[in-house]
Amino acid sequence: MQRVLKCILAISFVLVLLLPAHAEEGGGDAYYDLGVFAYEEGDYEGAERHFKKALEFDPGNPFYSHFLGKTYLQTGHYQEAMNYLNVAWKANPDMSELNYDMAFLNFKMSNYSRAAELFTGIVDEDPSNILPHYHDLYQTALDYFLSVAEKSPGDMANGYYYAGVCYWKTGKPQQAVEKLEYVKDNAESAQLRKNASKLLRVINKEKEGEVVKPYSLYFKLGYYYDDNVALEPLDEDVYSDEDDFVTKAYFSGKYNFVNTKQYKIGAGYSHYQTWYNDLDEYDLIGSIVDFYAKYRLQPWAFGLSFIPSYYWLDSDSYLRRYRVKPEVAWQYDKNLLTSLSYSYYDNEYFQNDDRTGHTNEVSLDAYYSILNKKGYIFGGIGYEDNSASHDDEDYGRIKTKLGISLMIPWDLKLTVTGKYYDKEYDHVDTFYGVTRDDSQYHASLEISRRLFYDWLTVSAEFDYTKNESDIDDFDYERAVAGLALIARY
Repeated sequence: MQRVLKCILAISFVLVLLLPAHAEEGGGDAYYDLGVFAYEEGDYEGAERHFKKALEFDPGNPFYSHFLGKTYLQTGHYQEAMNYLNVAWKANPDMSELNYDMAFLNFKMSNYSRAAELFTGIVDEDPSNILPHYHDLYQTALDYFLSVAEKSPGDMANGYYYAGVCYWKTGKPQQAVEKLEYVKDNAESAQLRKNASKLLRVINKEKEGEVVKPYSLYFKLGYYYDDNVALEPLDEDVYSDEDDFVTKAYFSGKYNFVNTKQYKIGAGYSHYQTWYNDLDEYDLIGSIVDFYAKYRLQPWAFGLSFIPSYYWLDSDSYLRRYRVKPEVAWQYDKNLLTSLSYSYYDNEYFQNDDRTGHTNEVSLDAYYSILNKKGYIFGGIGYEDNSASHDDEDYGRIKTKLGISLMIPWDLKLTVTGKYYDKEYDHVDTFYGVTRDDSQYHASLEISRRLFYDWLTVSAEFDYTKNESDIDDFDYERAVAGLALIARY
């Protein structure tokens, strides 16, 4: 671990030394890139410094001026923002995002007529693309749109249209419908009436979907290469050192008998099955039922689940498990969601009675959306305490995970996950004469893309696991790779 830390520090030191040199070699473009990075990270002071340096190399560059203006807009220096955005506008008025920045800046400076004119041009070009880069400012923008409608009757239809968009984006569809209905009935502009009608259809369809669709379905079918087939599935860490190809199928369905935004009560069923080409004695079947109740009281959500499950190994009964899971989730803001859960398992192993017993587990997880909700970072930590019929199977385990999921070019979705488990047994093993202690490392990579339809996805997957134990018999490595089709409805 110390060597890893030293390596990280050394790399960081080299980067700190090399970045300024690279910036000098790349001229204005290098400083511009550094400025964009700082801007996206919320370091506006650093962004301002880099963009000013870039302009020293090329004072007339509209891209440099645009981003410096964006930076001043974020920091509330509106006159400075206007100066630089005007430079960019005169040089290249068709520059991507520039019209959004100019419109919003005019709102900030109370130039309502000019702002309405700019926003009208934006919506005429693409009615579905209103304020795509201002998710954090919808509530602020809403106040300005409403004030425009109140202060300038001639701009009331425009103001109400954009207010309706903001209400919709901030999760208030009823208020959005009220404003858009006014625009549809009263706007002088035929284009604006058409846009309002179009958006009303979208919102009403979403509202109907929330109420009418009480069910969800998921199906996954994949074909994989497994270079180390498990002898004992479900976390026994005993492997065959034999490889094989395997087909995996998973189905899940849920139905909400009570289905409102605040309450959901329902049941679900999941089925998991594997078919190995040669080592069919290790085929596993899982049958899982889920009875659940959920209550939402923003920003909190509470849930309780009872999950009985049954597993077969090579068509013989392998494991019967009952799980009870209460949990609470907290939506800190629109980007951050945290969840705390506790699970109690009652386990009965039919082929190895020594493992029969119960498990207590507590987990804390977090999800943070990034890049205007085009991706998210997720992580979690938990502790599991397992008690079994035989002392050899009693253990405690710390479980951690960290990952990122985001959209990348060509409409691909990339998900990378890393996990680390530390598993320490409670007693000296009666066969090996030592207390077993394992460290397990797991990494996975998934690249997926929609295929023909929104509900159909193709996925390429790779998983790697390495287990290090103070008992050599439990050391192993395993890699699994394959392709899968996924259908969601």
